[in-house]
Amino acid sequence: MNNDRIDTQATGLTSTDQTFLNNYKARLFDLVNDEFNDGESSCLSAWVRCVQASLQAGEVLYYQRLENSYHLIGSHPLDSYPAAVFPETIDHIFEGTEDGISEWVNAPSRLSGFDLAFRLSDQKQNPYGVLLIKGMKSVFSRGCLRSFADHSAAYLGKMTYFNQVVEEEHRYRELFKVNEAFHSSMDINTLLGQIIGTLTRVFPDYEFHLLLSNDNDKNHGNLPIRNFDYDSVNKAAMQAFVNGTVESEFQYTDEKLTLYAPLKGKQGVYGVLEVITSNQFKFPDNHREFIRLLAYTAGNALENAKLYQQSRRLISDLQLINETSHRLNSNLRMTETLTFLKKQIKRSFQASSIGFVFVDEKEEASVLPESSAFFQSFEGASYIHFVKRKIFKEKDALFIGDVNGKFGKELSFLSLMAVPMVQNDSIIGFCVVLHKEPYAFSFDMYKLLQSFIHHSTLALTNSMLREKLEELVVTDHLTQLYSRSFLDEEMVRAMKDDEQGVLILMDIDDFKKINDNYGHQTGDEVLIQVARTIMDESGEIGFAARWGGEELAVYLPQKDLKSGLDFGTHIVKRIPEKTSPSVTVSCGVSFWTRDRADHVKDLVKRADASMYHAKNNGKNQMANILF
Repeated sequence: MNNDRIDTQATGLTSTDQTFLNNYKARLFDLVNDEFNDGESSCLSAWVRCVQASLQAGEVLYYQRLENSYHLIGSHPLDSYPAAVFPETIDHIFEGTEDGISEWVNAPSRLSGFDLAFRLSDQKQNPYGVLLIKGMKSVFSRGCLRSFADHSAAYLGKMTYFNQVVEEEHRYRELFKVNEAFHSSMDINTLLGQIIGTLTRVFPDYEFHLLLSNDNDKNHGNLPIRNFDYDSVNKAAMQAFVNGTVESEFQYTDEKLTLYAPLKGKQGVYGVLEVITSNQFKFPDNHREFIRLLAYTAGNALENAKLYQQSRRLISDLQLINETSHRLNSNLRMTETLTFLKKQIKRSFQASSIGFVFVDEKEEASVLPESSAFFQSFEGASYIHFVKRKIFKEKDALFIGDVNGKFGKELSFLSLMAVPMVQNDSIIGFCVVLHKEPYAFSFDMYKLLQSFIHHSTLALTNSMLREKLEELVVTDHLTQLYSRSFLDEEMVRAMKDDEQGVLILMDIDDFKKINDNYGHQTGDEVLIQVARTIMDESGEIGFAARWGGEELAVYLPQKDLKSGLDFGTHIVKRIPEKTSPSVTVSCGVSFWTRDRADHVKDLVKRADASMYHAKNNGKNQMANILF
């Protein structure tokens, strides 16, 4: 039977078709902006509503392909439609069709009676799902419906990819968080709770148990923990424990698939993580890899915790390590981290002088500014040279009660302890602790310093890496404009390669009043509006950057002074029109040309002077007082 909702004679797109498709694409674009961050279920439900509104249909159903069946998306009255159907039912609907569009659905289920059905697939014909339409009020050509199906499949593809990326990011964000937690706590129950908590958040549909070996602590609360029974444990779990590999086993009686991941440290395996799912086929590879990484990280954390408990009986001051670890995991800057470490070391060891040294790939040593002033002296350099040579030769820490005669006579400090900072089995630096008197440090102090530096190294390297990353960031987080450092580099490059250029600095007038009267959130919104305006106006002709606070900048490469003045005048006019609450800006323009010697610093200084001239002469204007 031919469906009267389709013009089968039409081969091209009518104006009605084109209008419909344009409106549909616009709605999809809005969905991408509004719904993509709300999860797959919300995205699909919003898309189904969009389809129903676009087609002016009485009813729309979408069955999503999941593993070996199709599942109905959204909430519907009980018994009105099947919650899931097998692929054979779907194949019956599309018998005799070549383009994945079926008219007058006659399926052997409660799905019959729909006007249209669309099989939506990716470019490799892997199905996303099936869309069923009933009660359309408009007539569209076959070509229009094909385009509709293509746009729908493209949206589902983007949504699927986006959600996969978000899920992957979520999993590894959780892995990063639990890794931080592992390094901030040496309590075994806390670590075990972190493992189960992370798995529960990432995989809410799975069931978990921890099978621990040599577990003498019976007070684990409500955590799902059992002893690893060597006599009764199944073969797959034993293989995971003995071989240190991830194993899986399908239990036919319960129709459940179980994965076993070893909790493996550097010195041994401390148990097995058991993960159970009703999925009868296999764990997705990305789930399997995440569980493996988490189990490996957990194994190392458990090992460290057990060693910590053993050493606690020998070192009465070990609370210092825990206290310091928590502090160092609070995202301190490098300077703050080293200052804190220096204070703790001085308090705990009554040290006379403390040095922090980083070693680069060429084994060149650099004394960090937070070190005691002594290490900047010639005698201090001799201590650094001695310690570096011994540590790199012996690959171990140093504990010397009296260094007199070791590398010089009449030395200022006689007691020495030095501990290397090791990251990924490489020495990246060391800490040197000195005392004026010989034999001032006990062996317990030496062991404590080793633990102290070991636990601090990760925080130090994290601080260093974070600051390096910040230097590499080229985009301002709030405004999405380029950063000042990026613009500086771009102007330096331009002065080497270009013939001329213009810099416009601008400052939002009376911005403090916006914050005071409307609040800082509104102030941020205004700043974003101004940034978006100059970004739109500069387009492809220049680089817009956040200069600092409420100051913004635009650099126009290969533009002359007149172009810069015109741009500045235009920006002054546009900003009040594009902001709410409305604000004005004061602009300063400066210009450089290869005909005369110039420097980025001078270019900025001239633009800055012109900007303040504009502000001091009434604001809401552009000025150029120095070329």
